[in-house]
Amino acid sequence: MRVFGGVEMSMNKSTRSKNLPTMPLCAPLNECSLLSAELSSGSRGEATQKNPKILSLFILFCCACALVSFQCESRKPLSDKLNVFVSILPQKYFLDKIGGDLVDVSIMVEPGASPHSYEPRPSQMVGLSKAKAYFSLGLEFEKAWLSKFAALAQSVRIVPTDTLIVKMAADSMAEANHHEHEGLDPHIWLSPELVKQQAATIYQALREIDPVHDSAYTANYRLFETIIVSLQDSIHALFKSDSLVPTVKPFLVFHPSWGYFAREFTLRQIAIEIEGREPSPKQMETIITQAKQNNIHTIFVQPQFSQQSAMAIARQLHARIRVADDLSYDWPANLLSFAKNIALR
Repeated sequence: MRVFGGVEMSMNKSTRSKNLPTMPLCAPLNECSLLSAELSSGSRGEATQKNPKILSLFILFCCACALVSFQCESRKPLSDKLNVFVSILPQKYFLDKIGGDLVDVSIMVEPGASPHSYEPRPSQMVGLSKAKAYFSLGLEFEKAWLSKFAALAQSVRIVPTDTLIVKMAADSMAEANHHEHEGLDPHIWLSPELVKQQAATIYQALREIDPVHDSAYTANYRLFETIIVSLQDSIHALFKSDSLVPTVKPFLVFHPSWGYFAREFTLRQIAIEIEGREPSPKQMETIITQAKQNNIHTIFVQPQFSQQSAMAIARQLHARIRVADDLSYDWPANLLSFAKNIALR
């Protein structure tokens, strides 16, 4: 004799095994309905009519199943991360450091693509419509697409991270006529000092969009600041320790994206690409002469661009080719590696 839910019942082992099919712990209600239909048919239906105690137990059993199922559903984790978009991978690194586990960062310009002429895929536009913010940088493709982004996803906040940054002319630290674009140089993420300003803009935007986690963003931002300062100290030490080189040390690259880096660390960028095009034979001769005069034995190339001209110059100079990906995700390691290769000549 047992008491279950205030109803006194008597059940032996055979009754339990014959009349109550086994159900999983989190059985949905439709399984209870199927069980009800099963118990209502044939001999089991007759047994239920003759023994109302079994019916009472069955009803209580279904209620218990429904309660357990609800509890199981309520335990499912809900993603409450802040969905944001950035243009390039280095920005994702910045957002990952400042936002931490609170943000889910998607990139617009995928690895291997060029941010100068990128066109978003339809799936990216759909993803953007569900985002809370887009962190822009002032890249060429943004000029054509930011207005479209804003029109498509009116609830998405556009955060220009180049705010208050004074950009230099595209060729101001490169050799004459080595223009990257008409206008200003957009590669502001390659200068640690300028990244400090970008980080401050990102931090402030996250605090405003998600004020509940202000303290977490603040702690992450302070830590990221120390990473930037440590990187600056390491790069300065590399060039200070090389007392045999001139004050302004030159380096040779294919695509002139390292102008801000050169300005911050007192270097001089010599670019192979001229006004966005491969150099002519005469221009190749000028570049080779400059490289010989400056005792340059390393040529830096980017994976997003052709290496044909760089390889031809390398053969003339007996120089080595080194990849310097200005769009690498691991931003501090990438900049430090680039600086070490320059210091080693």
